[in-house]
Amino acid sequence: MAILVGSYVRIKNQSAIGQVIDIHLHKALIAFGKLHFYLPLEAVEAVAPAPSIGTMPVKTITMRAPSTAADPILDLHGFNKAQALCALEKFLDRSLLLGHNRLKIIHGQGKGILRSAIRSYLKSHPSVKEVTVKSPIHCMNGMTIVEI
Repeated sequence: MAILVGSYVRIKNQSAIGQVIDIHLHKALIAFGKLHFYLPLEAVEAVAPAPSIGTMPVKTITMRAPSTAADPILDLHGFNKAQALCALEKFLDRSLLLGHNRLKIIHGQGKGILRSAIRSYLKSHPSVKEVTVKSPIHCMNGMTIVEI
């Protein structure tokens, strides 16, 4: 079956079914419930339409996709604090879904506003195991490394 906007798909070798919301440059925006992800078209396969909500069984699903489906580096240069935290939340969700364990977040040096907001958010996130500073010189810390 061809994958079109409105089609139901699943990540290859996984059981969760999502619906294609948009397709752009060989990537599909797919809704898995309230979560939305961009995935390469070759990482998903078309399936028959999902049953209506009333007939779907309730279960917990763990999805893993090829790690090439997302880059484990988030560059926040040029973002304000609110934009950066929103992008970070989406990045963590996508990274957890795709099975990444180590992430790099580039926030730059500046006045430290993004750095402190990001590290504070990460330290309170239940999936984050460790937050470390990546700094070639001790006074430079424009990147944060995250273990999830």
